[in-house]
Formats: sequence, structure tokens, C-alpha cells
Amino acid sequence: MRYFCLTIIYLIGASLLFGQLDSDTVTIQASRSINVTPDQTAFYVSISASPATSLDQIVAMLAPIGINASNFTSVFANNQSLQWSFRLAVPFTKTTSTIASLIALEHSIGQNNSGMSLMFQIQGTQVSAQAIQSQTCAAKDLVADAQAQAQNLAAAAGLYIGPIVAISDGSSITAAQIYDPSTSVPVSRLAFAFPLFGYSTTPSGCYLEVKFKLLRYQ
Repeated sequence: MRYFCLTIIYLIGASLLFGQLDSDTVTIQASRSINVTPDQTAFYVSISASPATSLDQIVAMLAPIGINASNFTSVFANNQSLQWSFRLAVPFTKTTSTIASLIALEHSIGQNNSGMSLMFQIQGTQVSAQAIQSQTCAAKDLVADAQAQAQNLAAAAGLYIGPIVAISDGSSITAAQIYDPSTSVPVSRLAFAFPLFGYSTTPSGCYLEVKFKLLRYQ
């Protein structure tokens, strides 16, 4: 389900419009948030090892389950050892096989008398970058949102909204493209959730900044 909220880049109210009469424009930032269905399982994995063990050695041990240096999150001292922490995200279809691989590695490390130990747990679910990147918003819908808000503000000041002066979404979109049904605005933020470590979920969404001409008469 999609829902939207409109935000104004300057103060809301009639004073906004009168303050912009020198340029005869008003700028609105319209945004729509998108709920994307999670498609990955998030794992927390930690290795307890002696202080002499390096990150490269730990990563080499975890490589068979798909963990590399980019998955590393933290390391801290725990009694006479260091605890290395990693996070791993896998597609739902690989959840069962990843659990089996982690259990096998946990047993293997425990039996080789290395003094190391492995612990893991499932943290929850998350949305992959690929799923986020596949989402878009129709540019014409965002313009309609901005126009409705601009009209309300203009009416409060006894003014009228004229044509679009400028449009920006951080890409090369132009005013001429807005009413083409195929024109879309990319999702601007990614959503990841790792509640065990206190990570917050950032809403995914699209935005469009639209500048309208202000008219004193229709």
C-alpha cells in the first residue's frame, strides 16, 4: 500500500507566498513513501577468537557461507578473546541452506581445537537493494500532489498558481516529460532493519521539487 505526505521546503502559510512575491514563484517538495515487501533474511554472526587472530583469518573461515570483509560490523574484547561480529543477508530461498551451513561451520570450528567459537542468530527480515531499485513513482502523480498543496497555499494568500517553472528530483527529468505516463521518479532511500543493533528503518520513497509561477489574477 502506498501512501504519501507533502512537505514544504519553506515555512507553511500565507507569509511564504508574500515573501516570494519578488520572484513570483512558490516551491513545493512532494514526496511519496513506498512500502516494499522484505525479500531477505538478516543474520547476525559472531566469532570468538584469540587476540592474535586477524580479520583476514576470520573472513577466510567464514567465506564458505558468503561472508566477506564488507559484512564486518564490529569487534570488541571479551575476557581473553576478541568477538568479531558480522551481518549477512540472504534471499528467503536460501534461508534454510544458510542455517544448515552455519550449523555445520559452528560444529567444525568447535571440533578443531582452535579455541574459536561461532554463534549466529536470525535478526529478522530486510529489503534488498535490488527490490528498492525496482520501485518507482509516477512523476505526474507527484506533480499533482505538489500542485494541490501549492493551490491551497496560494488561495490562502489570495493568489493563483500558474505554470510550472522548474522541476527537480536529482536526475535529468524535465517538465516536458512529466505528463508522459512512462516517466517515473526513482526511489531515493534504502530500507534496512537490524533491530538487534538498534538500526532504524528508513522509509523508501520518491520526491519531486516543483516550482510554480504565482499569479495575482487568473
